[in-house]
Amino acid sequence: MTDKTSAAYGGLSRLNHWLGALLFTGVIIVGLYLAYSGVEGEERAPIMAMHRATGTVLLLFAVWRVWWRLRQGFPRPLDSVPAWQVTASRVAHWGLILCMLAMPLSGVFFMSLLGGRPINIYGLFTIPPIMDIEGIRPIGRQIHGLVAYVFIALIGLHILAALKHTLIDKDGTLARMLGGKPAV
Repeated sequence: MTDKTSAAYGGLSRLNHWLGALLFTGVIIVGLYLAYSGVEGEERAPIMAMHRATGTVLLLFAVWRVWWRLRQGFPRPLDSVPAWQVTASRVAHWGLILCMLAMPLSGVFFMSLLGGRPINIYGLFTIPPIMDIEGIRPIGRQIHGLVAYVFIALIGLHILAALKHTLIDKDGTLARMLGGKPAV
């Protein structure tokens, strides 16, 4: 049964959601640490290398997520959810999906591969830079930073909405992503 005809998300959709939540949260935390900790030089290099490698893997994961979501669609909205909340949910979900693509794209391509920097994937292999376009890294950094903050805001909104549905509405919305059936 596809997500579109179901009241709950399927098993692979739930795995995609929770694995993505864990991995993207981790890479965002590391990115914030790199941006604001003041860590420099030899201490920064291995953290940055891990961040780049994980971002590259997350880009592949994001492409998979988008393809899966387009193929599966979203489960039908619960009848008890007002139309404006359904619209807000769709906008937020598509915003999250776009951030999942834009954040690693801006880092992997603009800041690294088009900025003349190779990406070492956990010591297994290295992706060589495509070229070194002068001035592309600062543009990539701006996009990367802006998307990170939009992503953080959308994640926070997503969590707050899930808590609202669970604690106030008690409509079973969160149960759809935990594998249960909605209450309504």
